[in-house]
Amino acid sequence: MRTVHATRTTETGTTETGATEVLVVGAGPVGLALALGLARAGIGCRIVEREPRFRDRGVRGKGVNPRTLEVFDDLGVVAAILDRGAHDLKVRTYEGDRLVREVDPAPANPPTPDRPYRGMLLLGQHHTEEVLRERLAAYGVAVETDTELVGCTQEPDGVLATVRVGDRTERLSARYLVGCDGGRSTVRKLTGIPFLGETWDEQRFLMASMDVDGLDTRSMHVWNDPRLGVGALTMVPMRADANWAVHAAVDPDGPGGIPAPTLATFRTLFAERAGLPGVTLHEPVWSTVWRPTVRMVERYRDGRVLLAGDAAHCQSAAGGQGMNTGIQDAHNLSWKLAAVLRGAPDALLDSYQAERLPVARAVLAATTAQHKALFGADGARALADQFLDPAAAGDDFTGLSVTYRGGPLGRDLDDTTGIRAGDRAPDAPCTTTDGTPTRLFDLFRGAHFTLLTIGEHPSLDEPSGQASLPASVGLRRAAVLDPAGHVARAYGLRGDAVVLVRPDGHVALTGATAHPGTFAELLGSYAPAA
Repeated sequence: MRTVHATRTTETGTTETGATEVLVVGAGPVGLALALGLARAGIGCRIVEREPRFRDRGVRGKGVNPRTLEVFDDLGVVAAILDRGAHDLKVRTYEGDRLVREVDPAPANPPTPDRPYRGMLLLGQHHTEEVLRERLAAYGVAVETDTELVGCTQEPDGVLATVRVGDRTERLSARYLVGCDGGRSTVRKLTGIPFLGETWDEQRFLMASMDVDGLDTRSMHVWNDPRLGVGALTMVPMRADANWAVHAAVDPDGPGGIPAPTLATFRTLFAERAGLPGVTLHEPVWSTVWRPTVRMVERYRDGRVLLAGDAAHCQSAAGGQGMNTGIQDAHNLSWKLAAVLRGAPDALLDSYQAERLPVARAVLAATTAQHKALFGADGARALADQFLDPAAAGDDFTGLSVTYRGGPLGRDLDDTTGIRAGDRAPDAPCTTTDGTPTRLFDLFRGAHFTLLTIGEHPSLDEPSGQASLPASVGLRRAAVLDPAGHVARAYGLRGDAVVLVRPDGHVALTGATAHPGTFAELLGSYAPAA
């Protein structure tokens, strides 16, 4: 990585710091995933965070969906995430002190060869951040806390950013700047990119982390209220914190207005809405008042400044999609930034918006519909369906069906494969040509493209006259055998096939063979001619 930290202090007291390739603003899960993707590709980056210390509590971003777990697998952190999180909790829904339904999602979400991670993993966002920070540190990159962006100016070959560090200011120069700084993004405001949508002022939710005695820690407990919906009161055991996440809907126009999220308030709400005997709530260690916001940007890019995560889109928490969509933004963007910084056409970065903006638009629509269902008359059933059938009504909250079909970065040469360019590349057990067992995710893992050759006698040789992938992008050739047929089923194979998989785990090219010239034409989008 080519990061320079040579400094000088001007007469005004402003420190000027030497150039880095990418400046990441915001060290939540999205910024950390982006920085990690850049660092593993050998790209110099700095990541700054305006808060003076890292979060160590709270209930934000606690649902990790299956596609994000696949991203974490690719980034080398999934084992640590799974070790801390809780999977497939039962869901108990109540009316007052009466249990009306218990749902066990585990039987509906068994792992399969092509989908090794199923169901929603529950883990507080601060734990996800800690795991990502530790992995990032292994690449020699540390989050710079108490560092707030206050200005930026674009130049022909980069961005000059002004940050406040404690009581002094510093100027940082970077080839690109990415705003991962949340719904109130300073980066977005400085670029003037509109953030269109609405905030639902008619709804408020009290949220807290606290100890609770007397509830079964193997289940999530949810109380319905005809006036406030299924989220009238929700209590979720958080294994890694050894406490509970408590959410309560309140009426902002009710008597006395919005109550403070104190222990007394939560005890009163529990007594009114649940009334279960033998349950004791203790003093919150963290609490807040939250209201839903549904907004998104018109564009993800302004020159050398880009946006990711909540800086680009905010949605209802229904379905647990905010953090997941943002992390998947970062995974899409990191390899494209790396390719451009190695010499690929700058226009490759335009594909980031082309691919991710439609995804965000669909997520906003799906989560809004889910929110209205949860807080409607049949909210308890909507909640149960979400866990039993995550793809119910066509709204796939697993993230596994996200596709970039028809986009600028894919080619299908024929119908040899059922899977199409732009689709997620599934996992599958297989063997190398010498009979060594492996799985496709093991072959894909890393910052490289993977040229996968599948057949009875697969070869790593390219067809005569076919151009090689430029070294500036990085390619791994993998020839695999499929004795159990898992690859054939996952990819819908109708014969021997070649599949090119992007660094973010999406398919770039499919065909019986990669025809001479087509490979080079496609890869012109990714890198200069060899």
